[in-house]
Amino acid sequence: MEYEQENGVVGRVPEFGAIFMANVSTKKECFRRRLFGLPLAMANFAKRVKAGMVLFLFEFERRELFGVFRATSDGAMNIVPNAFSSSGNFPAQVRVTPIWFCSPLSEHEFQDAIRENYFSAKKFNFGLSEDQVRPHSIMFTSSL
Repeated sequence: MEYEQENGVVGRVPEFGAIFMANVSTKKECFRRRLFGLPLAMANFAKRVKAGMVLFLFEFERRELFGVFRATSDGAMNIVPNAFSSSGNFPAQVRVTPIWFCSPLSEHEFQDAIRENYFSAKKFNFGLSEDQVRPHSIMFTSSL
């Protein structure tokens, strides 16, 4: 299957999986609520996440990737209306469940698997193809 691109940009849509973002504070809430969220500007991306997709959480302050998770709902708006209210407004949400718990990967460890998603030195698009999800899952398995 050819990796879906939007406007010629790799990773703009979640084909097989996705990376969600969090800071130290929102990461804890994501794990506690089993809910990932994105800002309103990312609503169209989040709504393309479907139940069953493989997800990861990137904590951008420490630049670490946590995984591996599976979406248990389709992406939607305000699944939990007051979630993340103490740390920002992230109404584009998806429910998740951990597939397995592993030590986080540093950006250096995972960046080659999504190299084509990077659009600047430290910024990347969140959508993942099947060919990108597979290496991430293997990297997490080997870190058990």
